[in-house]
Amino acid sequence: MYDIRRLAMLLEIHERGTLAAAAKALHLTSSAVSQQITTLEKEVGAPLLRKVGRRVELTTEALILIESTRNILKELDAARTRITLLEGVPAGQVRLAIFQSAAQALLTGTLEHLAEHAPQVQLHVVQIDPETGLTLTRSREFDLVIAESYPHHYIPEYPELTSELLTEDSLNLVLAADHPAQGLEAAADLLWVFEGEHNTSRMWGINQCRAAGFEPQVRYVIDDLNTHLQLAAGGAAAIMPSFALPATGEDLAQAHGVKAIPLPGAPYREIYVATRTESTGQPAIRAVKDALKAAVEGR
Repeated sequence: MYDIRRLAMLLEIHERGTLAAAAKALHLTSSAVSQQITTLEKEVGAPLLRKVGRRVELTTEALILIESTRNILKELDAARTRITLLEGVPAGQVRLAIFQSAAQALLTGTLEHLAEHAPQVQLHVVQIDPETGLTLTRSREFDLVIAESYPHHYIPEYPELTSELLTEDSLNLVLAADHPAQGLEAAADLLWVFEGEHNTSRMWGINQCRAAGFEPQVRYVIDDLNTHLQLAAGGAAAIMPSFALPATGEDLAQAHGVKAIPLPGAPYREIYVATRTESTGQPAIRAVKDALKAAVEGR
């Protein structure tokens, strides 16, 4: 009998192309993944990987296992859904991956709704960037993921996942409340703060500056959006989603010393929830999705 966790690792290597990439997606070391694959090779009685330059190639035996593994994992998800439907009442553990600004805007409302309407659901939450969250939901580390899509920005498609739009979140230029600028062009000489290079928002924001005719002076590279707010109050410039702003209008200026200016064309990012297709019918997962929608409506 082959270990399903090792088979899932083999599937991840196939989809990622390298041991290192698979290990990163699984939050493991490369050596740990390598050891598990070596054990699986002993169980199978045949080599499963061969090196081709810096990448690894799966053997014929491995490809046979991959095809079966996909089917097994889908069937397990479908079986779990059928079992939970028999029980009827939403209950049990649900693992949610969520990124920072969505957590700030939605998590409290989601938990309050669950406590009232589905108290037997145990929601476990991990803050993680959206693209990693999508990958780990596909590989079954999470049950649901909150992800984002920026205008005209390609995001990987995962045929194993089913997604549902939660809301649209406007994107704003954020400056010190007393700064005279009312648009991007007037902020060209300021120092800018963006998230790290791994983050979609960074390249999207830089492209907005370039479209306005200037290259932003990126002095601060910080993932925490609360720090962006503080730096903007101190004179830096930032592009931030409305989800990350703790107030609006005069309240934002008085409490945090900043103002939010709509960008040209009123762009927005889409916030959506995704889960594995076979899991969408599980009562506990449906309860969490309903709670997320209620949190959006309650903002």
